[in-house]
Amino acid sequence: MRKNYFQIISARILIGALYLVLAACASPITNIEITPTDESGSASVSESTPTLIPTLTPSPERVILLAPPEANPAHVSSLETLVAELAGEAGLTSETRPAFSSDDIDSSLRLLIALPPNPGLESLVGASTEVQFLGIGIPGLVPAANVSLIGPIGFRFDQQGFLAGYIAAMITPDWRVGVISINDTQAGRAALNGFINGVGYFCGTCRPVYPPYLHYPMYIGLTQAEVDVSWQLAVDALVQASVQTVYIPPEVSSETMLAELVQHGIKIIGGEEPPPGLQSSWVANIRPDPAQAVRLLWEDLIAGLGGASLPMPLVIEEVNPDLLSPGRLRLAESVILELLDGYIDTAVDPITGEAK
Repeated sequence: MRKNYFQIISARILIGALYLVLAACASPITNIEITPTDESGSASVSESTPTLIPTLTPSPERVILLAPPEANPAHVSSLETLVAELAGEAGLTSETRPAFSSDDIDSSLRLLIALPPNPGLESLVGASTEVQFLGIGIPGLVPAANVSLIGPIGFRFDQQGFLAGYIAAMITPDWRVGVISINDTQAGRAALNGFINGVGYFCGTCRPVYPPYLHYPMYIGLTQAEVDVSWQLAVDALVQASVQTVYIPPEVSSETMLAELVQHGIKIIGGEEPPPGLQSSWVANIRPDPAQAVRLLWEDLIAGLGGASLPMPLVIEEVNPDLLSPGRLRLAESVILELLDGYIDTAVDPITGEAK
């Protein structure tokens, strides 16, 4: 009995020492539990289930293209493609939203690109100094540390019209050119007056050598309400004046009008993709191309560098080389550079669309 007593005491001392050693060496995520000894001096050891420590995965940084429902669909489409490409290369995600508020801004937002009409960019800019903002064709904004602009006074319809007039005069014998535009909107007036001045920039007084001895360019301004009902009268007037090349801005364009012009042998300069069957009479398209400027600014914007202000780029596309030769195209592209650099003035107020 005495011997068993000392055996039990010795076993308990040994187990106690073993407990201290195990406690010192135990893993921080594995709990070792030792049960009290029984009369035989043995002890049971059980191992609990490892405790998993949760980790948080940060959301990927993102780029938002803010395109209100009224935004130009062609601009939205081209920018969506470009932004998705550039964002993917930078390891960012991209998405297009029709609306965005300051409550939607969080730490994952790296860059927001906004198209007109102005979606309230001023309030968004004031809500976060960490996010870069890029306004495209939105007048009234001022460059800042986190604000960059493309086309700070809006889209230059006067420059588009000027370039169209220059090309029309350059490719048309005897300067017999014309334009149909809207005269009761800023964009329509700017396109109309820009075209007139672009023709004059190329040919001066533009006096024809052969009859009919009319003053060119021929220009017809319609109100928005008259476009659908009076376009035929406008086409008839151009045909009677022996016009050979005409500029039709997208705002007045319709497939029926364009087909009627082509039927009378008139070549067209437009601002959107030509309808099927009219390509042989389509000289080219002239349109703004904000994607060019976005690509130029991208690296700085992603690096958090703002404050830039670039003019709205123009592009000549859908070119018919039989009507606009490569040499003349290069000449027209040099005019684009001079327009954007300010060396050529359209002589049109871009805010009102009126001739200066």
